[in-house]
Amino acid sequence: MKQLVIELPDDVARQIKPYEDRLQEMVLLGLSQIKAQEALLLYSRGLISFARAAELAGMSYSEMVRQARALGIQPRWSEQMAEEELA
Repeated sequence: MKQLVIELPDDVARQIKPYEDRLQEMVLLGLSQIKAQEALLLYSRGLISFARAAELAGMSYSEMVRQARALGIQPRWSEQMAEEELA
């Protein structure tokens, strides 16, 4: 297992103190959020499809839809896209 040392501002360290036993969970949740945001940025720029964004983020399509909506991004779709997704 790899050990990481992270320097934090004092106020952030104080906020984390009650959750020290859940640091790994916090890192994994943060990583998931960052991956989703980066994938949605690529999607919003038209560089990748929504399905590819979900794949890059390691999320199901429906999870990615929830993430997108939480960030105010509306997935684009057309009847043709829906037919392709269902095929």
